[in-house]
Amino acid sequence: MSRQVSDYLSEINDHIFLPGLQREFVWNPRQIEELFDSLIRDYPIGAITEWRVRAANISDYNSYNFLRMYVADDYRPPDPVLAEYDLYNQEVEDKEPEILIIDGQQRLNSLYIGVEGGITVYNGGRGKPSDELQYWEGQRLCVDLFGHPEYDRDDTAGDYEFEFKSTGKFGGTDETGYTMTGDTRHLWMPVGELWNGGDEGSSGNSTVLEGRSLSEVVDEYADTAELRADNETRYQLRNISMAVARDITSNVLQDDLETDSTNKDRSEIPEIFTRLNMEGSDPKPYQLLLSKLMSYWPYAEEEDERINPREVIQDWIDEFKQKFPEYEQEIDRKLFLRYTAYLVGTDLLRSNLSSIDEERMDEMRERWLYNEPVVAGRRFEWFRTSLEKAFQTVIESGIRSSVMNTMPIFALLGVFYYQNPDAEVSDANRESVFQFVARALLLNKYYQVLTYGKCRNWMRYLREWEPEPNEPIVFPGEELFESENISPSAEDIRRVVANARYESSPGEPVFTDTDVTAVLGLIEESYTQSTSTSIGDYSVDHIYPKSRAESVSESIGETVDLNRIGNLQLLPHEMNEEIKSDQWPHGWLDDLGNAESERIQRVNQYPDIEPTPENAQAFIQAREERITDYLIDKYVK
Repeated sequence: MSRQVSDYLSEINDHIFLPGLQREFVWNPRQIEELFDSLIRDYPIGAITEWRVRAANISDYNSYNFLRMYVADDYRPPDPVLAEYDLYNQEVEDKEPEILIIDGQQRLNSLYIGVEGGITVYNGGRGKPSDELQYWEGQRLCVDLFGHPEYDRDDTAGDYEFEFKSTGKFGGTDETGYTMTGDTRHLWMPVGELWNGGDEGSSGNSTVLEGRSLSEVVDEYADTAELRADNETRYQLRNISMAVARDITSNVLQDDLETDSTNKDRSEIPEIFTRLNMEGSDPKPYQLLLSKLMSYWPYAEEEDERINPREVIQDWIDEFKQKFPEYEQEIDRKLFLRYTAYLVGTDLLRSNLSSIDEERMDEMRERWLYNEPVVAGRRFEWFRTSLEKAFQTVIESGIRSSVMNTMPIFALLGVFYYQNPDAEVSDANRESVFQFVARALLLNKYYQVLTYGKCRNWMRYLREWEPEPNEPIVFPGEELFESENISPSAEDIRRVVANARYESSPGEPVFTDTDVTAVLGLIEESYTQSTSTSIGDYSVDHIYPKSRAESVSESIGETVDLNRIGNLQLLPHEMNEEIKSDQWPHGWLDDLGNAESERIQRVNQYPDIEPTPENAQAFIQAREERITDYLIDKYVK
């Protein structure tokens, strides 16, 4: 059985939809481009599996629209972008599906986006605000009409080329039409120009352009190209363009896709879906877990226990991205589903997912619905609040996403707060988590401590852990390392100290470099001695100010690297900005008074060398040796 691509495109979001158990669309723009490239070359792309539901009870399933205009970026877009482009599939409200796709969603949705719709991407680069429209651009999938493998010219690509190109929408510059790359000519035309899609969702009006209609479209693009060429060259380029256009209409839009179908009852569809998708590398385990939950939770017997996890999680993603912009790109469905799995003592492993039955899904649902510690009365309040506390703890301790390169730590902290309702986001917890992360970063460099497997083991320990009675509840970071018998070697510490550099500007955010966080985080006396200042109120300070680098080098007669860990310390923001500023270290320390000056030098492991300009090189080297000895003595067992 087969169905043409054009048949699918004509009926998508009119008669053909997606079942709720399907995972979200996850292909990136490059994968979409490669799908079209495979089709035009007549490469196999796999079968589509349909679930025919015409005669089924509409309440037996949730159905969703395919994405047409898609936000292909992890950044949260501004409202004008969201008015035209979707972050995720929307639930079907006013139509009755005849066919739901249970295998092949990524391919069909890619075809739909590439022909009927488009994508929007963030183009602002690192550090630019993602909520400003100027940093977004709309793109459509384009084909190079001057690129065909059977036409070998020095001034053309000589092969098929598909690329998403900016249309000039929002903050982008129009990249469609005629361009030159070196001496190579390109004519970028949106693939959708070869398809008359009619109005969105209007079945029966969609057609593939052929004959005169096809020639007119190609001629218009070729004739309006601002290229300098004689008539013979224009004639040859027009022939190449027609060859490319015909190949798209015949090999892509009219390609026969292998199709299977089933009329099975809803209760059997989740198992069919799982078996189809377990055979290959796609989808990801977290997507399979969501599919399992979608196949069961929305249909609970008790109305107050019915949950649409896809929609609820998406609401949380939107909420957490806005509330915690420091981790905007890392907040996704995988985080919430891993946290869900951790709360019942399992993880997102394919071997674990196969054993998750209705009883285990009920247990997960109970964790979502548990509300007793919170008076607010909102649904899922305690589940959300516990993970919120995890984010607050990490962010308020000054750790940013460039350092926290594994999100399972957030799920781990979520379990800690969920299991311990009385635990607060206190200075003690911020400091304990900060030291835990610092120690993990030091070990991770050579032992890969921050792995899913290690976090899974720690999660199991936390679920059994009980705090001391009548004592403040503090995250047991040190106990977690002891439970796994993990400690660094002297050589590990020497290597990290030797490599630690801080290229960023001083000040907030506090910790953006992995090695610096590991070293300064483990010199805990430098930030735990004060009873009035939290770790989140500290910044990384250059003892010899970077602004005086030239003077330091002149005093010594050689260049000195002031970004080395031997020249870095932790100071409260206020002291760093208002008292120390860019003064020489010996100057501002003398102004502090003996007691405070001695304390700062002691807790930051200053060597017995006066920190004057001419002593900078010797001071930095000696301090690194002292830091190394301190960490070895404290952490090597």
